[in-house]
Amino acid sequence: YPVWQFTCAVTEGTGLRVERVISEPVSCVHDYALSVEQMKILSRSRAVVISGLGLEDFMEDALRTAKHTITASDGVETLPGEDGEDPHIWLEPTNCIQMCRNIAAGLSDLYPDKQTLIGQNLLAVTAEYEAAQAYGEEALKNLSCRELVTFHDGFSYFARAFRLTIAAAMEIEEGSEPSAKEIESVIRLVEDENIPAVFCEENGERQTAETVAKQTGTGLFALTMGMDGGAAGCTDAIYHNIDIIREALS
Repeated sequence: YPVWQFTCAVTEGTGLRVERVISEPVSCVHDYALSVEQMKILSRSRAVVISGLGLEDFMEDALRTAKHTITASDGVETLPGEDGEDPHIWLEPTNCIQMCRNIAAGLSDLYPDKQTLIGQNLLAVTAEYEAAQAYGEEALKNLSCRELVTFHDGFSYFARAFRLTIAAAMEIEEGSEPSAKEIESVIRLVEDENIPAVFCEENGERQTAETVAKQTGTGLFALTMGMDGGAAGCTDAIYHNIDIIREALS
């Protein structure tokens, strides 16, 4: 969804048709399986814009037949993740700007007659993300706590953008449960560090976060990965998370 938003933003007014391959709300695409209709979208597209960094490994075979592929994450300064690089890059405004630049450059090469308008759109979306960065720095500068305990591992780049620390990030796969020892470790961390709130992901598993919040007497708040299709603009997910964290940790 974020890549679709970026692509729509840089192509606004050009007449180019931008289709989403994954249109339903999802929290994680690692084990996603493409439908026949989604395969048709890929086959009829002149270019496929992907996030990269392994997020689209589930469609590796389909991408081999793509006419052109534009990788939005090229040049982004990545953080380490569980299996190499952390691919959840789009909640850091500077990363979003780089992703939009990559998309704009790739599409300008394919559609040189639209290069001027794509460039103008890129300037506008860059200004949006620069404003989001400035808003977050101001809104979060006086927090009483700068440590985040999250129940999704996708917020490291957001934390880097606004000088926050991921004290703990527990990723809970669908159909699995964390051990009692893992939960106790997070509870002890929250209590020892006097962390006033814990955060789940809007479309993710909540039960463990609720358990930790109940056991520690802390608040439970929901952050968004910006992948649910609910945000109207490119920066909405970032603003949402800024406001939630300010409320939770002020």
